[in-house]
Amino acid sequence: MTINVNFEEGNLAVIRSSGVLTRPEVDHTKRQVHDHIVAHGKLLALIIIEDGFVNLEAFATWDDIEVDAVIQPNIIRMALVGDMRWRDKAMLFFITAVASFQIEYFRPEQEDFARAWLNA
Repeated sequence: MTINVNFEEGNLAVIRSSGVLTRPEVDHTKRQVHDHIVAHGKLLALIIIEDGFVNLEAFATWDDIEVDAVIQPNIIRMALVGDMRWRDKAMLFFITAVASFQIEYFRPEQEDFARAWLNA
């Protein structure tokens, strides 16, 4: 699997992605996040784009699914961590899709800083 989600203390969803993402994997992850929100309330999101990630452009053509209506208004802040080559495309995608909360992008070596920013 090229995407997975773990839920940490403080209602933090940590989503790691690598390789080529497929629509079914992303939709499955969205459903996991949806279910967590329904059970525990609003959350912070940390998305880590790992080495070997090769497919972001496909996101741009994907339509929302039914759970997005619950996810999007229930994210407090989102931090993206990854190689700077993904910064503009990732920010454009997430800002276009879910612009109702703060989003920041951090370099891979700044994951601790991204976590601190989320909790500020």
